[in-house]
Amino acid sequence: MTETQNNDKNNQKTNVINDQSKKVLGGILQNAEMARHSTCTVVKYAKDSDFINTLNSQIDKYDEYIKEAKDLAKKHEITPEKPSGISKFFVEKSIKMRFAFGTTDSKIAEMMIKGTAMGIVDVGKLLSRADLVCEDCTCLAKNLLTLEEDKINVLKYYL
Repeated sequence: MTETQNNDKNNQKTNVINDQSKKVLGGILQNAEMARHSTCTVVKYAKDSDFINTLNSQIDKYDEYIKEAKDLAKKHEITPEKPSGISKFFVEKSIKMRFAFGTTDSKIAEMMIKGTAMGIVDVGKLLSRADLVCEDCTCLAKNLLTLEEDKINVLKYYL
């Protein structure tokens, strides 16, 4: 193989890695931003102070992941996709409709567990192509997955 062919092959691999890294970072951002938005919406309905503190702590953790994903995107010169405002709007309206006739911390915890489980599935799908993603993006996705698994374990106590 000539040097030019090797360079072309390396460039193709780099492009695939950048494309997959862009998808993973976009997925991390979408997941973290939607989870943050949902949590910010439901925390207004929570009654127990410990539960409220737990939800606010989760918001802070999602803020950290959002920042880290944006920093990685900048580092790798990637512009990831962001969640649409329409998605956030529908999540907020859905939550408000579910709570229109009253709510309990148990209902909030159940809803958050279900949403988090969907997020875990989404991140798991992103990681299925981890061999084509830059290492620090894979690490961030795995850490987000662990956060969400831990979040479910914490929320179970409020059911």
